[in-house]
Amino acid sequence: MKKYIAIILTTVFGLGTFYSCDDTLDVNTDPLAATSADPNAVLPYVFVQYSARKVTELGTRICDVPQYISTTFNSPKNGSTTSFLTGNTWRMLYAETNGNLSLIRADAAAAGETSNNVNAIATILSAHMFYEATSIFEDVPFSEALNGTEFPAPKVDAQEDVLRGVVDMLDEAMTMIDNRPAEGEFVITPSSDLFYGGNMDDWRVFANSLKLRVLMMLRNGGANVDAQITQVLGEPLMEVNDQAALIRYSGEPGGENGMNTIITAFGGPDNETDNIFGPGDPLVDLLYGNNDPRLDLWIARNDLPAPGNTFFPDNSTSVLSNNVIRATLPDVIMIPAEIDLYKAELALEGFTAAGDANDNFRKGVTNTLKWWGQDIPGAVQIISDEDISTFVNNLPEANLTDIYNEQYLASFLMPVLCWNNVRRNQIPVLETPPASNISTYLKRFTYPPTEIATNPNIPANKLTDVPMWFENQ
Repeated sequence: MKKYIAIILTTVFGLGTFYSCDDTLDVNTDPLAATSADPNAVLPYVFVQYSARKVTELGTRICDVPQYISTTFNSPKNGSTTSFLTGNTWRMLYAETNGNLSLIRADAAAAGETSNNVNAIATILSAHMFYEATSIFEDVPFSEALNGTEFPAPKVDAQEDVLRGVVDMLDEAMTMIDNRPAEGEFVITPSSDLFYGGNMDDWRVFANSLKLRVLMMLRNGGANVDAQITQVLGEPLMEVNDQAALIRYSGEPGGENGMNTIITAFGGPDNETDNIFGPGDPLVDLLYGNNDPRLDLWIARNDLPAPGNTFFPDNSTSVLSNNVIRATLPDVIMIPAEIDLYKAELALEGFTAAGDANDNFRKGVTNTLKWWGQDIPGAVQIISDEDISTFVNNLPEANLTDIYNEQYLASFLMPVLCWNNVRRNQIPVLETPPASNISTYLKRFTYPPTEIATNPNIPANKLTDVPMWFENQ
């Protein structure tokens, strides 16, 4: 079902009274005064709080960390993460999303099998929040999180343990999906589930696909998860763009994508006129000179030089296209191309269950091109099937470098995933920003000061250029 953010803003503003800007960031302080939650009321709040925070805080402020955008406002790319950025991100991942999801899960568990669908959705979403939390902060509260009565100061779990726990949560959710009753199931209204409108088959595909994403991080860190990867490759995974996990924006007042809101806040009509978001050097290097159809889709004035990393575009440079930076741009969590390209990578590394590396590589590029040139909601420019086929048919034989580069391109405008890709693959090679006070590009956020003050188990901050465990460096 196609549901837009603007549909549920009234509900969200009503639920927003659960939190205020003065709330502490303690992950085990009960975020709700209520003792139960109607999932058809609270799920929309979770979706919107997550997307609004992710797009406006992460999407606009760390987009130049993996360097798919040339520079942005208040970025931590030079090594310093502000308490505003880290605090809002922590609040979103723990209080505003996981706090509410834990309440939904508890109520659904108490209701029994008739609410297995609700419990599964909340569990998958919660797993995703923990995946993003460890991707951003590394070691985070997990096993003792969200249980303030028993653990008022939750311990911090190692990244490997958090990622393994996320896999377990996804398995738990899929077991619940498989054990739904034939009759009497709780009805999730289509407008409450902004991903899939209550379609549990789609949720199962998303859970398996997210599981593969997490297993790839675990494997890169050195964990022995090959058997689990082989197992999940035999399960239903994303294949076509209709299965993408995303939140749509209506483009109406109060329902605009946050990247576009920055532009309109400055009084300008659009990105091409105001020159706010420009293409980063790695993006430019991958798209220019090989007739890549994404060049015209993503970059306007591409006959002009790119602005260069750390610089905003101007009228003498290229700029990100209005086809990309627009009010109706959806917040994308996962597209099938990601899965295709994992399969291509795994096939080259000897996983027979992954299929043929070249077939998966070409399918991944095709799905990316079709996504941006045909299937993404609100696309302004279109790529024909003929042009897609011509480009894909001329691709070289798949190798790991090309696969990693395509993983980078497939995660365009997906800030956490793109950041994970460059840290996991070390491709494309990112230059250290010229004014940086660290030795390389940003590798992590520091913990929010308020969380440090309220939880004595939070460890001392590492320098922000220290690699995370999953990078295996």
